[in-house]
Amino acid sequence: MLTNLQTNYQNIVHVAAGQSQAFFEEGPLHIWDMAAAMVILQEAGGVMLDLYGGEVDLLSRRCLAACNQTMAESLVSLFK
Repeated sequence: MLTNLQTNYQNIVHVAAGQSQAFFEEGPLHIWDMAAAMVILQEAGGVMLDLYGGEVDLLSRRCLAACNQTMAESLVSLFK
């Protein structure tokens, strides 16, 4: 289930907590939304990538947060 619940930070943390399977954003995403949430997600076993499958650039204003690598890869294929 893809959801957009509240702030970008909260959406990423919802993925880390297992409340959502994935979240993606391109646009109004700031480094302060992503940095701490990315650490929380990775510590929980989740994956954060660029929308096109590369490493996340915190200044690019786009990301894909997923509950696992398989989910991330299947969603990246939709953006290519």
